[in-house]
Amino acid sequence: MDTWIRNEWSVSNSEYESSAQGKVYLVGAGPGDPDLITVKGLRCLRTADVVLYDRLISQELLDEARPGATRVFVGKGPACHALEQTMINELLIAYARQNCVVVRLKGGDPFIFGRGGEEAEALAQAKIPFEIVPGISAAVAVPAYAGIPVTHRDHASAVTIVTGHDGHKQPSQRLNWEALAKLGGTLVVLMGVKALPNFTNRWQISLSAPWKQVSVHLPPPSSAASSICARRSAGMRTYASSKTSLPMLWPVCNINKPI
Repeated sequence: MDTWIRNEWSVSNSEYESSAQGKVYLVGAGPGDPDLITVKGLRCLRTADVVLYDRLISQELLDEARPGATRVFVGKGPACHALEQTMINELLIAYARQNCVVVRLKGGDPFIFGRGGEEAEALAQAKIPFEIVPGISAAVAVPAYAGIPVTHRDHASAVTIVTGHDGHKQPSQRLNWEALAKLGGTLVVLMGVKALPNFTNRWQISLSAPWKQVSVHLPPPSSAASSICARRSAGMRTYASSKTSLPMLWPVCNINKPI
């Protein structure tokens, strides 16, 4: 195992110095463009014995794995999971116990709606050495590529990142969408296509009060909203509309669910 990578997270190297087992790197691959993986993430990928990768990892990036490395597809799509999360956790542990250097290659950043926290918990409980290698999150990179700064001194002093789905594969019911609409700043909803009609309808309900009562918290109903499809790739598309008409874009423009 290469010595240039230090284990900087919650599991110390000294605890496992006498253990004949490998190590797991939870690596963020960035928002789709293979050039946007970090230098450290690329080094991990090129030295791994085993790579467990997600659905949105590009073939160009997978080709950076060393010859002979085992590649295991563990991707998830809408209502279609190659493996359940518990099985992915078990695979990481099993390969590490075979003295393998394992890279868990995840789109975006592992800890931003990437289930990296669940995998880190499982590895810690199994006493497997692991390290987090952060990635560039699609939550900020994709709007940037579309020319949308998520913060701006004159317009947005805060950014809120939420998921459109909760842990039960349903449109997120645990979020207070009405409150989120009144926060101000930029609201980024990841994996939000299916939930789009639900939360935009709740936004409109929160906007139904007299304007003077909500103007401190909320921009006008005609304020801008964008839907970005396909993350950062050749197929990336950006749609702009008002918040109230955003749900109408889905059927008209055939917005699918790449993220």
